[in-house]
Amino acid sequence: MSVSLGSDQKLVTSGFSQWWQRLAYHHKWTESLLYVMFFSGLLLWDTVGVDWQLARWTLLVHMLVGATLFTIIVGAFWAAHRRLITSSNKPFLRQTGTVIEWLLIACCLSGFYLFFYGNPGNALGLFIQDVHFYSSWLLAPLVFRHAMRWSVLNLNKFRRQ
Repeated sequence: MSVSLGSDQKLVTSGFSQWWQRLAYHHKWTESLLYVMFFSGLLLWDTVGVDWQLARWTLLVHMLVGATLFTIIVGAFWAAHRRLITSSNKPFLRQTGTVIEWLLIACCLSGFYLFFYGNPGNALGLFIQDVHFYSSWLLAPLVFRHAMRWSVLNLNKFRRQ
């Protein structure tokens, strides 16, 4: 009986390892969510001037998706993909991956601060809002460039040759 439990445990561990390894290369959900968060954040920008009726729903969706789906999906992808930062033979991908990692940390931490505390209008709140805003402005195009060949926004792969 212990032999079958041991082999079952190996199958589960092996299956999880294979799934985790595949997850490191399956970026479509992660990349799509990042762009959704970026564009919904753009709608919240004062310069865009979206009507409050739309902005309040956009803010709610931005916050809920950011605190749940984005955290889970991007977190799992990042954790699985992280080993590629050190093991890749391509210096550009290693460098941009490292910068993306730091920008994600800055954007997520500032986003969680804003989620729980908001921007009360003091210097710290304005600083954290700026960190969140500007890190996203750097993050979205860098992710696109990092994954350009495989990007969900790469329309060249849909053209007929």
